[in-house]
Amino acid sequence: MGQPPNPFVRDPEPPGEAPAWMAQYGPALRAYFRKKAGAVEAEDLVQDVFVAMQARGGVDDIEHVGRYLFRVAANVLARRAGADRLKPTDDLSGLEALIDELSPERALIAKDTLERLIASLRTLPPRAAQAFILHRFEEMSYGEIAAHMGLSVRSVESHIKRTLDRVLAQMGAAR
Repeated sequence: MGQPPNPFVRDPEPPGEAPAWMAQYGPALRAYFRKKAGAVEAEDLVQDVFVAMQARGGVDDIEHVGRYLFRVAANVLARRAGADRLKPTDDLSGLEALIDELSPERALIAKDTLERLIASLRTLPPRAAQAFILHRFEEMSYGEIAAHMGLSVRSVESHIKRTLDRVLAQMGAAR
């Protein structure tokens, strides 16, 4: 006599035919992944979604299956992108050639560039300069800047784009 069934663990899908949700959403997931990651990766990413859903125990208790599957798909894509970004590089020998000594000349060039940037920022409207500084130097997101300054995200985007265009033009002209 075996152990009593655990009420917290679902029986896996019976072998044979795939669950209906796989057939229903598989093509849309493939199209989504082809658009986001390319045709080569699409099938593997779809399988990752299906594996995650099978591990979850299926979709019977989910009200909006399509929305949920695409949220899982976005998470799978984000995890894959994060894993790719964190892969160690096999050959690091060529990187030493890229290291540049901080010579007195380079220090002066950097100081001059910073002075020109500060001078350029002083010519800007205060709110535009503030948004630019918060984004570039304080590393705040557009949403955080919008909340901090009481602006819409679109206004912040506009301020930063105009500021960047103007600063780059002034910095280029000052060379």
